[in-house]
Amino acid sequence: MAEDELQEQQEDEQPDDLEPVEMLGREETRQAIWAMLFAADRPLSMGRLAQALGDIDPDIVANLLQELREELEAMSVPFFLRDIAGGYQLLTKPEFAPFIRRLFQIKRSKTLSKTVLETLAIIAYKQPVTRADVEAIRGVSVSYAFDALQEKRLIKVSGVAETPGRPRLYRTTDEFLVHFGMKSLKELPTIEELREMS
Repeated sequence: MAEDELQEQQEDEQPDDLEPVEMLGREETRQAIWAMLFAADRPLSMGRLAQALGDIDPDIVANLLQELREELEAMSVPFFLRDIAGGYQLLTKPEFAPFIRRLFQIKRSKTLSKTVLETLAIIAYKQPVTRADVEAIRGVSVSYAFDALQEKRLIKVSGVAETPGRPRLYRTTDEFLVHFGMKSLKELPTIEELREMS
């Protein structure tokens, strides 16, 4: 999803009666951005940050975000600022993932099984794609995998195919980008890169 679409979605979630805020100085604005990024569990668009700061100029937010990114890179901290799915989010560095998993004692049932991951990979690389197309590639029924992926909001219906029966077309969502820490689908590894990894 493009940044303007993410911003529009996030604005739809905002109440009409936003609490008024006093205009802040430059350093206080930086600190407020830090606080919002720290508290958010989803990427925040520049537009949403600007709105939360009292409808300030998004260019100011962009400059401050760049400063914060550079500041984090210069510091010895276990997290970084990443541009994901049209928004910005603080993420823990990958080397600390084992400790985070242990902390929250992630249950196996919440992870994606190999079957579901394989189905998701086909959708990601072939999208938009029908369920029948994926089944033809996998050679087995993908009903369970599709249900699991839709429940986790990693795929969505994006239209119908111009073929007999007009089957639904599926594609990945912004949640997919967030889940795998990607800015856009352009960051998917190429087939050659996947072969090298294996």
